[in-house]
Amino acid sequence: MKVKEIILEKLEKRFGEYVSGADLAHEAGVSRNAVWKAVNALVSGGVKIERTHHGYRLVEEGLSEYGIKRYLPPDDNVCVEVLEEVDSTNTYMKERAADGAEDFSLVASRSQSAGRGRKNASFYSPKNSGVYFTVLIRNIDFTRARYLTAMAAVASAEGIEEVFGSKAEIKWVNDIYIDGKKCVGILTESVTNMELNEIDYAVVGIGINVMEPEGGFPEEIKNIAGACMSKAGGKTVEDAFNRVVASVYVSLKKIYTHFDKKRLNGEYVRRSYLDGKRVTVLTSDDEEYPATVKGIDEDFRLEVVTNDGVEKRLQFGEVKLRL
Repeated sequence: MKVKEIILEKLEKRFGEYVSGADLAHEAGVSRNAVWKAVNALVSGGVKIERTHHGYRLVEEGLSEYGIKRYLPPDDNVCVEVLEEVDSTNTYMKERAADGAEDFSLVASRSQSAGRGRKNASFYSPKNSGVYFTVLIRNIDFTRARYLTAMAAVASAEGIEEVFGSKAEIKWVNDIYIDGKKCVGILTESVTNMELNEIDYAVVGIGINVMEPEGGFPEEIKNIAGACMSKAGGKTVEDAFNRVVASVYVSLKKIYTHFDKKRLNGEYVRRSYLDGKRVTVLTSDDEEYPATVKGIDEDFRLEVVTNDGVEKRLQFGEVKLRL
């Protein structure tokens, strides 16, 4: 364990209390100068530490580079970057990719000023209630690229189930629902080299509502949006922001690296939220028609039956629940 990780652990155990540099140096078995350097590194990584003549005090437990890395496998040296706010983690990661960011780099933010969903729809991304992160994937082939959204959906569901113990369901094609409310949005994007007909890289963006925002969700989404930790249920999970990012990341990397379409499909299908539900299908041509969902097939297409009894399999498009 590195010095900064030891120092962070000591401060977390005495959260809110001042701990002198001498005490930290003694407990960590290092010099006071090493403590000072470690604290500076932690602060640079996004950890909120107050530094006074009384010593050092952890003043905010939340998303941080070192917090995320604590829950990753010891041999995973992924590049993790945590931001206070960004317009969009996907947009930011594309810029990092152009600068040579490594495969499976991870950027997370406490808030987004211009979070995006499918078809450039806005994604509500407030501070102190959600976590928004993007994973960069290089060396990607067209076969796996087809199923990236499904991979992200299953990984998000698995991560949420591991951290919060909640049943996570997938609303085709890219939303995660808990107790009938949308808690996760996913946006996958790829950058293609047209001359070589290859995918240069892809970015997988995931936004998770960890807890309800202060004052509740905005009026336009309050009947749809939910959170992994509900105020009504009074359920809390320690260090939830860091844990859920790490858990989803580990699951996504495993699913992608050891790609098994049959297993992926099985995990996706068994979590299907729409089976048997009445929906309105929105086509790419902006047409709409009512239908009932039968299920999801082996190629992740949504099987529906129209009011006229016609069976269809949807590869693309969007569906809305009919209340």
